[in-house]
Amino acid sequence: MTAGGDFLPNEPNLDTEPSYPVVFGIALTPTILGILLAVGGIALAAYLFVSLVQPALEKFNDLKQKVEAKEAQVQQAAEIAKQVAEANTNLEAAKKQRTEVLNLFSNESTLNTLLLDLNRQVETRNAGVAKLEQDRLAACPAWVRNNVQALRKDNDIELARKASLKDFTPDAKASGIIADSAYGSLVNNKLKRQVANVVFEGNVNQTQAIFRNIERLQPFLVFKDVKIVVGDGTQATNSNINRLFEIRNGTFQFLTNCQPEQKLTTTFKLEALSPLTPEEAPKPAPTPAPAK
Repeated sequence: MTAGGDFLPNEPNLDTEPSYPVVFGIALTPTILGILLAVGGIALAAYLFVSLVQPALEKFNDLKQKVEAKEAQVQQAAEIAKQVAEANTNLEAAKKQRTEVLNLFSNESTLNTLLLDLNRQVETRNAGVAKLEQDRLAACPAWVRNNVQALRKDNDIELARKASLKDFTPDAKASGIIADSAYGSLVNNKLKRQVANVVFEGNVNQTQAIFRNIERLQPFLVFKDVKIVVGDGTQATNSNINRLFEIRNGTFQFLTNCQPEQKLTTTFKLEALSPLTPEEAPKPAPTPAPAK
């Protein structure tokens, strides 16, 4: 037979396997090399993670914890600042309320002018009394108009009565620091009172107005033992006493539209309350020495 071209049958090296390096009796074939490289890569990655990444991660976590702790401290400081601001606001409100409450009570200046203030409240009720008297006298007979002063002096007859403050006597024995629980035990040794016995006269409307005006005075005032009597309290109860009349044709007749106003006499104890001064306030009990 004849062979042509480059084909050479029975070439002795054609069926021979390639040769690979051998290490420790193991041929380093491409498969083995791939496995070794993969294992080496994993080992290198593990080494890099342990030596580089893990310390950085631990440092990051430590810094994160510190940042969170600082943020918590900042939030806590902000909350404390908020609480302090609220406490200061409440303190200022309490101081303002205390001042307003103390302003309701008497002080040295208002106590010194209390008598003048009372007398002024009584006298203001007399505005227009003179004109009212003239208007009423116009409806009276001539003998009444001609004897006004005598009727006023001898019989206490007033067609238009003037209010008047008859007495204002301080009661030093009843005055002083409150310690008798008259206003409750919580008030004891915290307030003091100045007591005065008061007497004033006036008609019904004047009496009501005077009490209302006294209540509007700046000092904190308390009325006690109030007593109101007709006249001066010594006359018998009789609505006909001090009424004007005439005998006409043998008939007893009261004068129409010409009658005096009833006088009311009012007596009471007036207590002006005021806080204690620092000098008057009781000193706190000394702290007992620790036992040895």
